Amino acid sequence: MESANTEDLGLRERKRRQTRSSIVSTARRLTLAHGLSGFTVEQVCDDVGISRRTFFNYFPAKEDAVLGSSDEDLPQEVLDAFVESGSASPPRPLLDALADLFAEFGSRMAMSRDEYEAMSAVLHREPQLLAKMFARAESKSQLLTGLIREREALPAGHPAPRVATIVLGGLARRSLDEFFEDGNELSYPQVIRRNIDALRYLFSPDSPPTDRRTAGPPTSSPATFPDTLPDSQNQDTP
Repeated sequence: MESANTEDLGLRERKRRQTRSSIVSTARRLTLAHGLSGFTVEQVCDDVGISRRTFFNYFPAKEDAVLGSSDEDLPQEVLDAFVESGSASPPRPLLDALADLFAEFGSRMAMSRDEYEAMSAVLHREPQLLAKMFARAESKSQLLTGLIREREALPAGHPAPRVATIVLGGLARRSLDEFFEDGNELSYPQVIRRNIDALRYLFSPDSPPTDRRTAGPPTSSPATFPDTLPDSQNQDTP
């Protein structure tokens, strides 16, 4: 009975993902053909073969359907493992733990090259969508900043978690571009780990960057941060 229930859940999940994917691809196709204001939610529903109610079960607005979803968010247990790795014995170095986290996200990413190119074309045609995309990214950045602060037991307002989020976030976006480049044969986890190795080299030149062809986690010395900033950095510059 348990296996039958599991199979049913698997079928429902595949159907749900298929419906979501159809809504997104249709919304993007109509955007490229007519512009964001040139079609309605009803047209998307007619093309996909769903009701308005079903559409709004997946997306709160037409713009959200065009951008896709945050369906690739990592499960809470993965985020918890990232935080707990800081208090393991021995603790996993922060940069290595971040590499693991981004690689895990990449391994769950369901975007294809065609979808990536369609999204790029949509943003080129309708740049106003960038504001909503940046708002989504900022929400995820705040989440990661909080996780790093908790993991490293840093006080509120310490700049290190935010700096780490900004640097790794930019590296992740660049890695996505590299992953979808023509001729790339590496997986996204391999690309992001290779680029994090390059980042590591910038701050530890004794460790040369690698041309990583496997996704095995690197090793490094733990990152340490002062609990407080020097007085000169806590004061406003006149």
